[in-house]
Amino acid sequence: MKALLHAALALVLAGLQAALLRHLGGGAFTLCLPAVLLVHLALTAELVEGAVAAAAVGYLMDVVGGGTRGLLTSLAVATYLAVRVIRIGFEVRGPARFAALSGLAAFGVSSGGVVLGRVVAPPELQPPWALLPRVLLAALLTALVAPLLLWGLRRIDALFGERPSELAG
Repeated sequence: MKALLHAALALVLAGLQAALLRHLGGGAFTLCLPAVLLVHLALTAELVEGAVAAAAVGYLMDVVGGGTRGLLTSLAVATYLAVRVIRIGFEVRGPARFAALSGLAAFGVSSGGVVLGRVVAPPELQPPWALLPRVLLAALLTALVAPLLLWGLRRIDALFGERPSELAG
């Protein structure tokens, strides 16, 4: 159930992200809002359930992004697993730490897409290294929006009767 819910949320966030970027920024900046879902999953979901949900979020990122199939799916699952490892060593309580982890996840997914895109794509279709500053800006902007999304994700979890995780809070 959580996988379907997060897939639907990823679709809503991708649509919201596209609308915001078109009307507010005109394409001058980007966001990676589904990365916030990956962090939330890593902090609140069980391992297998969260991995399936992360794969669903990544698949929707692949479909919406229109790039190489499977690239963002694999990066989303890798990011989910990396955040699970990070949460073992660091306490992730409070919106500021959640935002920092969300920004790191957004940077990981986006920069991973650039790096792996350069590895697997033919030379004429490889993304340029000049995208990395834009990826960093997207990660910073995603981190700024993450506490607001965390608030909404907590409300949605409460609707389904789940106790809020002390890790995400």
